[in-house]
Parts: sequence; C-alpha cells; structure tokens
Amino acid sequence: MTHPFCTSVIRHLSTSAERLAVCIDTVDEDRLWVDFAPNLASPGNLVLHLAGNLGQYVLRTLGGSPSLRDRAGEFSDKPSKDRDALKAMLLERVDQCIAVIGGLGEEDLERIYAVQGSERTGFDILLQVSEHFSYHTGQFAWFCKYLFHGDIDFYRGRDLNVR
Repeated sequence: MTHPFCTSVIRHLSTSAERLAVCIDTVDEDRLWVDFAPNLASPGNLVLHLAGNLGQYVLRTLGGSPSLRDRAGEFSDKPSKDRDALKAMLLERVDQCIAVIGGLGEEDLERIYAVQGSERTGFDILLQVSEHFSYHTGQFAWFCKYLFHGDIDFYRGRDLNVR
C-alpha cells in the first residue's frame, strides 16, 4: 500500500503535469526555445529544468538511478525537440518519478539523503519536489497567458463554489 503522504505527492505531481501539458500546447513551435529576457528561460528550457530537478531529487536520490544532471544546460541548451516530443519527455519523467514515489515506505521517507549540498529526509525531498514543480507550473501558466495569450483554464466546466 502506498504511503498516504506519497499518494498526496503523486496526485499533486500528476495534476501539475497535466496543467503543464496544457500550457505547453499553447506555445508556438517557433517560440518554444526563445529566451524572452536574459534572466527568463524559454518555455522549453523551463521544462528541461523541471525534468532535471525530478531526475536528481526523485530518480537519483530517492530511487538510486545513476542519472546525472546538467543543471546549467537545462537553461542554456536549445535541443531540437518539438512541442510534442518535449511534452512526452516531461510526462515520461513524471511517470518514472511516480513509480519511485509509489514504492517508498515510512523508512525511506524518514531516511536522510544528501542532495544538492544539503541533507534532507525523504519527506523533505518530496515536499521540495512538489513545491518546485508547482511553482514552475504556475510560472509557466502565467508566461503562456501573458506572452502567448493562451486560453488556459484548468477548471473549465467545474463549479468551484460547490462545497
């Protein structure tokens, strides 16, 4: 049985990934890898950054995968991935992470891990990953609404006033 905290993290990552996929679909192919300011990563680079973070924290640190991360490259590389390939890569990474998270037990969550120069429990790592992914998903949604005038409504058709 999956730990209740892990179930919540999985649900949160899945929802954020679905929202990010909607956002990716609003970006024109010719703007996917365009940096709009010196300190503002392109939409494509932001997705690479999220995939890199998930790989380092979940797959490598919690899951024991030998994957390496090129964090600087996440912001500078401009691979030739089109929108569908980028989206598929991200969703595959999220699925890989969900598989790892679903297999964690209480002992794994309480264990201390070394990651990015600090020591954190499994609980801390999952909280950080969830918050980081959510933060950048919101950033991406704003980016797409403001720069691309994307019609992003994650709650379309739902009455949010229902209790």
